[in-house]
Amino acid sequence: MSERLKKASTNEPVHSTDQSLLKLSLRGQCLFGLYPIELALKTKRREFYRLFLSKTSQENRPIIENIQHLAEQLSLPIQYTDTLTLDRLAFDRPHQGVCLDCSPLPVENIDQAEMKTDPNRVFLDLCLVKIHDPMNLGAILRTAHFFGVDRILLTRGTCQPSPVASKASSGAMELMSVYACHDLPTYLKQLQEQHNIAFVCGTHKGTISLRTLRLDQIRARLAEKRLQRILILIGNEHEGIPDEIVEQCHYNVCIQANKRSEISSLNASVACALLLYHISAQMNE
Repeated sequence: MSERLKKASTNEPVHSTDQSLLKLSLRGQCLFGLYPIELALKTKRREFYRLFLSKTSQENRPIIENIQHLAEQLSLPIQYTDTLTLDRLAFDRPHQGVCLDCSPLPVENIDQAEMKTDPNRVFLDLCLVKIHDPMNLGAILRTAHFFGVDRILLTRGTCQPSPVASKASSGAMELMSVYACHDLPTYLKQLQEQHNIAFVCGTHKGTISLRTLRLDQIRARLAEKRLQRILILIGNEHEGIPDEIVEQCHYNVCIQANKRSEISSLNASVACALLLYHISAQMNE
Protein backbone atom coordinates (compact mmCIF):
# COMPACT_ATOMS: atom_id res chain seq x y z
CA MET A 1 0.00 0.00 0.00
CA SER A 2 1.34 3.47 -0.85
CA GLU A 3 2.26 6.04 1.81
CA ARG A 4 -0.67 8.18 0.62
CA LEU A 5 -3.16 5.39 1.35
CA LYS A 6 -1.54 4.46 4.64
CA LYS A 7 -2.10 8.00 5.84
CA ALA A 8 -5.74 7.89 4.80
CA SER A 9 -6.36 4.55 6.52
CA THR A 10 -4.59 5.45 9.79
CA ASN A 11 -6.03 8.97 10.20
CA GLU A 12 -2.60 10.57 9.88
CA PRO A 13 -2.51 14.18 8.62
CA VAL A 14 -3.12 14.31 4.88
CA HIS A 15 -1.45 16.98 2.75
CA SER A 16 -3.54 19.14 0.47
CA THR A 17 -2.24 17.28 -2.60
CA ASP A 18 -3.78 14.11 -1.17
CA GLN A 19 -7.21 15.58 -0.45
CA SER A 20 -8.64 14.37 -3.77
CA LEU A 21 -8.21 10.81 -2.52
CA LEU A 22 -10.75 11.47 0.20
CA LYS A 23 -13.17 13.16 -2.21
CA LEU A 24 -13.54 10.09 -4.41
CA SER A 25 -16.92 8.66 -3.50
CA LEU A 26 -18.46 5.43 -4.73
CA ARG A 27 -22.01 4.19 -4.39
CA GLY A 28 -20.78 0.63 -3.92
CA GLN A 29 -17.38 -0.99 -3.99
CA CYS A 30 -14.63 -0.64 -6.58
CA LEU A 31 -14.09 -3.70 -8.73
CA PHE A 32 -10.86 -3.46 -10.72
CA GLY A 33 -9.05 -5.37 -13.44
CA LEU A 34 -10.02 -6.50 -16.93
CA TYR A 35 -11.40 -9.98 -16.37
CA PRO A 36 -13.29 -9.33 -13.12
CA ILE A 37 -15.10 -6.39 -14.71
CA GLU A 38 -15.73 -8.07 -18.06
CA LEU A 39 -17.20 -11.16 -16.37
CA ALA A 40 -19.18 -9.10 -13.86
CA LEU A 41 -20.83 -7.17 -16.70
CA LYS A 42 -21.54 -10.40 -18.57
CA THR A 43 -23.09 -12.28 -15.65
CA LYS A 44 -25.09 -9.27 -14.37
CA ARG A 45 -25.19 -10.51 -10.79
CA ARG A 46 -24.29 -7.11 -9.34
CA GLU A 47 -25.79 -3.66 -9.61
CA PHE A 48 -23.63 -1.29 -11.66
CA TYR A 49 -23.26 2.45 -11.05
CA ARG A 50 -20.31 3.80 -13.07
CA LEU A 51 -17.46 2.50 -15.21
CA PHE A 52 -14.10 4.27 -15.06
CA LEU A 53 -11.79 3.89 -18.06
CA SER A 54 -8.30 5.20 -18.69
CA LYS A 55 -8.28 7.99 -21.26
CA THR A 56 -4.64 7.37 -22.18
CA SER A 57 -3.85 3.65 -22.01
CA GLN A 58 -3.68 1.82 -25.34
CA GLU A 59 -3.00 -1.62 -23.82
CA ASN A 60 -5.54 -4.46 -23.87
CA ARG A 61 -7.69 -2.56 -26.35
CA PRO A 62 -9.85 -5.54 -27.52
CA ILE A 63 -10.91 -6.37 -23.94
CA ILE A 64 -11.37 -2.70 -23.03
CA GLU A 65 -13.55 -2.22 -26.10
CA ASN A 66 -15.64 -5.25 -25.16
CA ILE A 67 -16.07 -3.89 -21.61
CA GLN A 68 -17.12 -0.55 -23.07
CA HIS A 69 -19.61 -2.32 -25.36
CA LEU A 70 -21.09 -4.30 -22.45
CA ALA A 71 -21.42 -1.10 -20.42
CA GLU A 72 -23.20 0.66 -23.27
CA GLN A 73 -25.63 -2.26 -23.58
CA LEU A 74 -26.45 -1.80 -19.89
CA SER A 75 -26.74 1.99 -20.24
CA LEU A 76 -23.98 2.24 -17.65
CA PRO A 77 -22.37 5.71 -17.30
CA ILE A 78 -18.73 5.72 -18.46
CA GLN A 79 -16.19 8.18 -17.10
CA TYR A 80 -12.82 8.54 -18.82
CA THR A 81 -10.16 9.52 -16.33
CA ASP A 82 -6.43 9.60 -15.66
CA THR A 83 -4.24 6.85 -14.29
CA LEU A 84 -3.80 8.58 -10.92
CA THR A 85 -7.54 8.56 -10.30
CA LEU A 86 -7.75 4.87 -11.24
CA ASP A 87 -4.84 4.14 -8.90
CA ARG A 88 -6.73 5.82 -6.09
CA LEU A 89 -9.99 4.04 -6.85
CA ALA A 90 -8.19 0.67 -6.83
CA PHE A 91 -6.09 1.56 -3.76
CA ASP A 92 -2.91 1.27 -5.84
CA ARG A 93 -3.68 -2.28 -6.92
CA PRO A 94 -3.25 -3.36 -10.58
CA HIS A 95 -6.42 -2.10 -12.30
CA GLN A 96 -5.22 -2.46 -15.93
CA GLY A 97 -6.91 0.79 -16.87
CA VAL A 98 -10.45 0.00 -15.73
CA CYS A 99 -12.47 0.27 -12.49
CA LEU A 100 -16.15 -0.35 -11.81
CA ASP A 101 -18.36 1.15 -9.13
CA CYS A 102 -20.79 -1.66 -8.30
CA SER A 103 -22.65 -3.46 -5.53
CA PRO A 104 -21.01 -6.37 -3.67
CA LEU A 105 -21.37 -9.85 -5.12
CA PRO A 106 -24.56 -11.36 -3.66
CA VAL A 107 -23.93 -14.11 -1.12
CA GLU A 108 -26.94 -16.23 -0.08
CA ASN A 109 -27.30 -18.36 3.01
CA ILE A 110 -26.57 -21.99 2.17
CA ASP A 111 -29.68 -23.05 4.11
CA GLN A 112 -31.81 -21.31 1.49
CA ALA A 113 -29.99 -22.74 -1.51
CA GLU A 114 -31.50 -25.37 -3.76
CA MET A 115 -29.30 -28.43 -4.15
CA LYS A 116 -29.10 -29.66 -7.75
CA THR A 117 -29.27 -33.39 -8.46
CA ASP A 118 -28.37 -35.38 -11.55
CA PRO A 119 -28.34 -39.20 -11.66
CA ASN A 120 -25.49 -39.08 -14.19
CA ARG A 121 -23.23 -36.69 -12.32
CA VAL A 122 -21.46 -36.27 -8.99
CA PHE A 123 -21.34 -32.63 -7.89
CA LEU A 124 -18.40 -31.04 -6.10
CA ASP A 125 -18.83 -28.48 -3.32
CA LEU A 126 -15.98 -26.65 -1.62
CA CYS A 127 -16.22 -25.39 1.96
CA LEU A 128 -13.62 -22.86 3.10
CA VAL A 129 -13.04 -22.78 6.85
CA LYS A 130 -11.57 -19.52 8.16
CA ILE A 131 -9.64 -18.55 5.04
CA HIS A 132 -8.63 -15.03 6.07
CA ASP A 133 -6.54 -13.82 3.12
CA PRO A 134 -8.52 -12.46 0.12
CA MET A 135 -5.61 -13.31 -2.19
CA ASN A 136 -5.82 -16.92 -1.01
CA LEU A 137 -9.58 -16.86 -1.47
CA GLY A 138 -9.20 -15.55 -5.02
CA ALA A 139 -6.65 -18.22 -5.95
CA ILE A 140 -8.93 -20.92 -4.53
CA LEU A 141 -11.95 -19.61 -6.45
CA ARG A 142 -9.99 -19.62 -9.70
CA THR A 143 -8.91 -23.22 -9.08
CA ALA A 144 -12.44 -24.24 -8.04
CA HIS A 145 -13.94 -22.88 -11.25
CA PHE A 146 -11.23 -24.55 -13.34
CA PHE A 147 -12.00 -27.96 -11.80
CA GLY A 148 -15.78 -27.64 -12.03
CA VAL A 149 -16.79 -26.98 -8.41
CA ASP A 150 -20.53 -26.42 -8.21
CA ARG A 151 -20.81 -24.34 -5.01
CA ILE A 152 -18.50 -22.44 -2.67
CA LEU A 153 -19.35 -22.30 1.05
CA LEU A 154 -17.79 -19.61 3.23
CA THR A 155 -17.88 -20.29 6.96
CA ARG A 156 -17.74 -17.76 9.78
CA GLY A 157 -14.28 -16.21 9.88
CA THR A 158 -13.66 -16.57 6.14
CA CYS A 159 -13.09 -13.30 4.30
CA GLN A 160 -15.82 -11.98 2.04
CA PRO A 161 -15.71 -12.17 -1.79
CA SER A 162 -14.15 -8.73 -2.19
CA PRO A 163 -12.76 -6.92 -5.26
CA VAL A 164 -9.27 -8.05 -4.20
CA ALA A 165 -10.43 -11.67 -4.21
CA SER A 166 -12.11 -11.22 -7.59
CA LYS A 167 -8.90 -9.83 -9.10
CA ALA A 168 -6.86 -12.66 -7.59
CA SER A 169 -9.34 -15.14 -9.10
CA SER A 170 -8.88 -13.57 -12.56
CA GLY A 171 -12.62 -12.94 -12.50
CA ALA A 172 -13.64 -16.54 -11.73
CA MET A 173 -15.37 -15.28 -8.58
CA GLU A 174 -17.95 -13.57 -10.79
CA LEU A 175 -18.90 -16.99 -12.21
CA MET A 176 -19.09 -18.99 -8.99
CA SER A 177 -22.11 -19.71 -6.78
CA VAL A 178 -20.93 -18.45 -3.38
CA TYR A 179 -22.87 -19.12 -0.17
CA ALA A 180 -22.47 -18.24 3.50
CA CYS A 181 -22.53 -21.07 6.02
CA HIS A 182 -22.94 -19.63 9.50
CA ASP A 183 -23.32 -22.91 11.39
CA LEU A 184 -21.15 -25.56 9.74
CA PRO A 185 -21.63 -28.37 12.33
CA THR A 186 -25.42 -28.15 12.01
CA TYR A 187 -25.28 -27.95 8.22
CA LEU A 188 -23.10 -31.07 8.03
CA LYS A 189 -25.52 -32.96 10.26
CA GLN A 190 -28.35 -32.03 7.90
CA LEU A 191 -26.39 -33.29 4.91
CA GLN A 192 -25.51 -36.53 6.70
CA GLU A 193 -29.21 -37.37 6.91
CA GLN A 194 -29.35 -37.59 3.11
CA HIS A 195 -26.78 -40.45 3.09
CA ASN A 196 -25.60 -39.60 -0.43
CA ILE A 197 -22.97 -36.94 0.24
CA ALA A 198 -19.34 -37.67 1.13
CA PHE A 199 -17.32 -35.26 3.28
CA VAL A 200 -13.59 -35.01 2.54
CA CYS A 201 -11.42 -32.67 4.61
CA GLY A 202 -7.80 -31.82 4.00
CA THR A 203 -5.58 -31.46 7.09
CA HIS A 204 -1.86 -31.86 7.76
CA LYS A 205 -2.79 -34.50 10.37
CA GLY A 206 -4.95 -36.48 7.96
CA THR A 207 -5.13 -40.25 8.38
CA ILE A 208 -5.40 -40.99 4.63
CA SER A 209 -2.78 -40.06 2.06
CA LEU A 210 -4.29 -38.12 -0.83
CA ARG A 211 -2.70 -40.42 -3.40
CA THR A 212 -4.64 -43.40 -1.99
CA LEU A 213 -8.06 -41.69 -2.01
CA ARG A 214 -10.15 -43.35 -4.71
CA LEU A 215 -13.50 -42.17 -6.04
CA ASP A 216 -14.71 -45.74 -6.60
CA GLN A 217 -14.19 -46.44 -2.87
CA ILE A 218 -16.24 -43.36 -2.00
CA ARG A 219 -18.99 -44.52 -4.35
CA ALA A 220 -18.95 -47.99 -2.79
CA ARG A 221 -19.25 -46.57 0.72
CA LEU A 222 -22.47 -44.75 -0.26
CA ALA A 223 -23.73 -47.35 -2.74
CA GLU A 224 -27.07 -47.78 -0.99
CA LYS A 225 -28.17 -44.21 -1.76
CA ARG A 226 -25.91 -43.56 -4.77
CA LEU A 227 -23.27 -40.85 -4.36
CA GLN A 228 -24.64 -37.46 -5.47
CA ARG A 229 -22.18 -34.94 -4.10
CA ILE A 230 -18.73 -34.60 -2.53
CA LEU A 231 -18.09 -31.78 -0.07
CA ILE A 232 -14.42 -30.87 0.26
CA LEU A 233 -13.36 -28.84 3.31
CA ILE A 234 -10.19 -26.74 3.40
CA GLY A 235 -8.96 -24.73 6.40
CA ASN A 236 -6.29 -22.08 6.76
CA GLU A 237 -2.62 -22.94 7.22
CA HIS A 238 -2.43 -21.91 10.88
CA GLU A 239 -5.59 -23.22 12.53
CA GLY A 240 -6.71 -25.88 10.07
CA ILE A 241 -10.18 -27.34 10.55
CA PRO A 242 -11.70 -27.67 14.07
CA ASP A 243 -11.70 -31.20 15.48
CA GLU A 244 -15.51 -31.26 15.79
CA ILE A 245 -15.74 -30.72 12.02
CA VAL A 246 -13.02 -33.25 11.19
CA GLU A 247 -14.89 -35.87 13.23
CA GLN A 248 -17.95 -35.41 11.02
CA CYS A 249 -15.99 -36.08 7.82
CA HIS A 250 -15.85 -39.48 6.14
CA TYR A 251 -12.27 -38.93 4.94
CA ASN A 252 -9.47 -36.93 6.60
CA VAL A 253 -6.87 -36.55 3.89
CA CYS A 254 -3.27 -35.34 4.10
CA ILE A 255 -0.77 -34.39 1.43
CA GLN A 256 2.50 -35.97 2.44
CA ALA A 257 5.63 -33.84 2.35
CA ASN A 258 9.05 -34.94 1.19
CA LYS A 259 10.89 -36.63 4.04
CA ARG A 260 13.57 -33.92 4.00
CA SER A 261 11.08 -31.03 4.07
CA GLU A 262 11.24 -28.75 7.09
CA ILE A 263 7.85 -27.25 6.20
CA SER A 264 4.87 -29.21 7.49
CA SER A 265 2.05 -27.74 5.40
CA LEU A 266 1.17 -26.14 2.07
CA ASN A 267 -0.52 -22.85 1.34
CA ALA A 268 -4.27 -23.43 1.49
CA SER A 269 -4.80 -22.57 -2.18
CA VAL A 270 -2.09 -25.04 -3.27
CA ALA A 271 -3.44 -27.83 -1.08
CA CYS A 272 -6.92 -27.12 -2.41
CA ALA A 273 -5.70 -27.33 -6.01
CA LEU A 274 -4.06 -30.72 -5.43
CA LEU A 275 -7.16 -32.10 -3.71
CA LEU A 276 -9.55 -30.85 -6.40
CA TYR A 277 -7.35 -32.14 -9.20
CA HIS A 278 -7.07 -35.58 -7.62
CA ILE A 279 -10.84 -35.98 -7.25
CA SER A 280 -11.98 -34.26 -10.45
CA ALA A 281 -9.51 -36.24 -12.55
CA GLN A 282 -11.14 -39.47 -11.37
CA MET A 283 -14.58 -38.08 -12.20
CA ASN A 284 -13.43 -37.58 -15.78
CA GLU A 285 -11.97 -41.08 -16.20
